[in-house]
Amino acid sequence: MRHSTLCSCVCIFLLHVSFCWAEPFSVHENEVSFDLYAGYLVVVRGSLGKLEKRNFIIDTGTNPSVLDERVARHLGLSGRKEKLRLVNREIDTTIVLIPSIRLGPLAQESMPMLVQDLSFFQRKLGVRIDALIGFDILGTSSFEIDYAARRISFGSTTPGSEVVSFKTDPPLVTVEMMIEDQPFRLVVDTGASDLILFDKRASEKLRRWQVTAEASSWNMSGQFSMKIIQISHSQLGNSGLGGLRAYLTADQSQGLGFDGLMGVSMLRAAQISFDFERRLFTWQARNSKIPLTMEAKRSPPPLCPSSGSHIPESGVGAGGDRRIPERLRIADCRLPISNCQFEKPINGCS
Repeated sequence: MRHSTLCSCVCIFLLHVSFCWAEPFSVHENEVSFDLYAGYLVVVRGSLGKLEKRNFIIDTGTNPSVLDERVARHLGLSGRKEKLRLVNREIDTTIVLIPSIRLGPLAQESMPMLVQDLSFFQRKLGVRIDALIGFDILGTSSFEIDYAARRISFGSTTPGSEVVSFKTDPPLVTVEMMIEDQPFRLVVDTGASDLILFDKRASEKLRRWQVTAEASSWNMSGQFSMKIIQISHSQLGNSGLGGLRAYLTADQSQGLGFDGLMGVSMLRAAQISFDFERRLFTWQARNSKIPLTMEAKRSPPPLCPSSGSHIPESGVGAGGDRRIPERLRIADCRLPISNCQFEKPINGCS
């Protein structure tokens, strides 16, 4: 049995830093337009320091935000090296302070960002990606993503027909989903397209499941496998979602208090919103999947779910007028990094 899916690499950071919240956002206009890639990745334009018209992916599962290493070099940024522990190995990363970042009405200065090589986005999506933008930038203003109109609106939101309360607030917004009548706390993630569960959490809550196949996936350290399971019934808020396909990945929760990731594309929503004043996630369902833009139609095949957890070994410091004080901070990001095919049918599935 062969499957393809739209999803992304799971990377969980425990950073020994407390990020410097910038001055309050200045508001000039409250809307920005976007393009949709691979059916779920929201790409907007913004500025990084002196660089204008940069491409950002909006990823509500990312904190801190991630800067492409080419941009960091162009801006002459340097920071402190850190060791990040993945599922199967360690890799190096750098944390820097970018002079300024602007996205529509949102602006911050001296912003801490992780530096990683994001060039694989261009190879897979056909568009250069300069940064992944998470709740360290998005989390101080309620906002709405209108997939049908290809527009993000900041400030007041229009409630969707379906609603569920936050269980936790930024830097990671989680909600409770009932899966097989068991509560799962999931990160609401615009950077993933499917439901991803940590295997140990799933085994504790689900008495049994049927594994239908294995998924060959990638993270920044290389290739590994995930299991695909079929869920018979699920519910989010008062909305019954019915049967779902989920992906089991090695437990990377590190005691962070959530059980996996909910890619918002699985909701088949025309519009979603994050209302921080009322602590609500809302969505407006549609009868068909979100249509791709012309760019998405020209882009390569879908990306596969991948995972890896990162834990820096020490505190972080960077040059500049502001220092980054040391303190535990949760962060999460996922980077789509490979096409995938699901192989190795199990139990006669085909």
